[in-house]
Formats: sequence, structure tokens, C-alpha cells
Amino acid sequence: MQEVYLCLDVGGTEIKAAPLDKRGNFLAPVRHFPAMAGADRQTLLENFGWIFSSICPENALPIEIDLAFPGPFDYKNGICLLQGLDKYDALYGCNLRRAFSEISGLLEQKIQFINDAAAFALGEMAFGQATQAGRALFVAVGTGCGSAFGVNGFLAEEGTPGVPPNGYFYNAPFRDSCVDDYISRRGLEKLSGEMLGVPLDGRALAERIAAGDERAKACFRCFGEQLCDALQPQIEAFCPDTLCMGDRLWQARHYFCTRWKNFVQTRRLLYILHRILLCGLCRG
Repeated sequence: MQEVYLCLDVGGTEIKAAPLDKRGNFLAPVRHFPAMAGADRQTLLENFGWIFSSICPENALPIEIDLAFPGPFDYKNGICLLQGLDKYDALYGCNLRRAFSEISGLLEQKIQFINDAAAFALGEMAFGQATQAGRALFVAVGTGCGSAFGVNGFLAEEGTPGVPPNGYFYNAPFRDSCVDDYISRRGLEKLSGEMLGVPLDGRALAERIAAGDERAKACFRCFGEQLCDALQPQIEAFCPDTLCMGDRLWQARHYFCTRWKNFVQTRRLLYILHRILLCGLCRG
């Protein structure tokens, strides 16, 4: 019977999951599941259990479950600390290592957690576009703004100059609030509400742009400018040679490309829009 690792990328909108072998090879295509992030605790746990069983191949033995989970999160002890960020509030304080062990039948030490942006970074540095990077900054924008910092193929150690605590800058002061309130889905919805009179997410804005709506295109350009402003202090402090962006920015890149070209070229950065996360779970 084949031994498999069940790997999940837990987002606020959807959960991407696939079975991998110990070498990081996919044993089945990545599947997408609704996150149900606003549901009650029992519903959320049942949803995770359904995902575990759904992605495990027939005649395969799951030997570990690896989850990339957004922070704040006590990754060492498996305790969810998300609260007030529009996702998984019902899991606050829940020992997910114990809960998932009970659901799956695996020992608690076989349930592993890592920050989702950190898994993204590990995947890119080991298998993707940042294999040659000396200093790399990784940013994944979705329900919130995830980040990680890499040095010579590894996650930057705590205390590395220019690296914020835990590698997070979602809570860094920005304008009248913090980065996460602007560089996120809800930030884009707030911006579109102010500029267009109706709050729209990235997909809805892209549909309007495809239909020829110039105001929607201007909204994305404004979001790109905010993103540059939010990243500038991090880049100046850490001095990366590579900037890797993931998640929904891939679809939006055409709409704020000009500002990005100037932003990147003046800092001699290799700018990469890419995302490899599930492979990074095996390495993490």
C-alpha cells in the first residue's frame, strides 16, 4: 500500500489540496474545496474531514497531514489564533492538531502546520522561481496579506535584519490602519466601493474590465499603487534581490504593470508572479 502525505493550502475563500509522495511528487491533481471560513466550528471541522478523505487515493495509506494555514497561528502546538480577520473566527483557540488527529486517526505528531506564506516561500526556493535567490521576499495576497522572507534557500531566522517578527507585516502600520486592511480582498472591496459605488472582489472587477469598464481598470491601478506603497518599507529594510508574488495578483498583474515595472526596476529586483505551495509543505 502506497504511503501518502495529504497536503492542504488553507485559504479564506477556498482550500486547495492534493496527495503527495515523500519526494514531493503529486499523486493526483490539485483539487479545490470551499473554505466555508465563516461557518461554525463543527461545520469547519467536518469540512476538513471531508477534504482529508476526498483527496486520499484508493489503496493508499495517509501517513501525515501537512497544512499551510494563515496566521496568526501557534504552529508549534497546532492552535488557531485567527480572530477578527474575516476567516475561521470559530476556530479561535481550537487545538487543530488534536482535532485533526481525532478526525483522521493519525497520531498528533503526524499533523503538521506551517504558515501558508512560509510554505509558498519554501516551495519556490526548493522547486520554483527562487532557487537561485540570495534574499527573497514572498507575498501572497488573498483574504489577507501573507508574507515570508528567505535567505539562501531557507526561511530567514528570527532577528535577521529587516525581517519583522515571524516574517509577518500584515499588521504593520499603513495609512490610517494596517497593511492587511488595504492589501487584501476586503481592502480591494473597500476601494472599489469608494471608487465605483459598489464593493467588488478581484474576479468581479476583472469581469468589468473585460467588458470595457475603464473605472474598474483605474480601481486595480489604484490598488497596485497601494501595494507598492505597502511593500516599499519592507523592501528598503530587507533589500531582497527577488520578489515573489502569488495568489490573486497573478490575474491582476496586467492592470498595474506600469507602476510595478518602475517599482521593480529602480530596485533591481527580479519580480516573479508565481505560486508553488503544496510542494513546500513536504519540505517544511
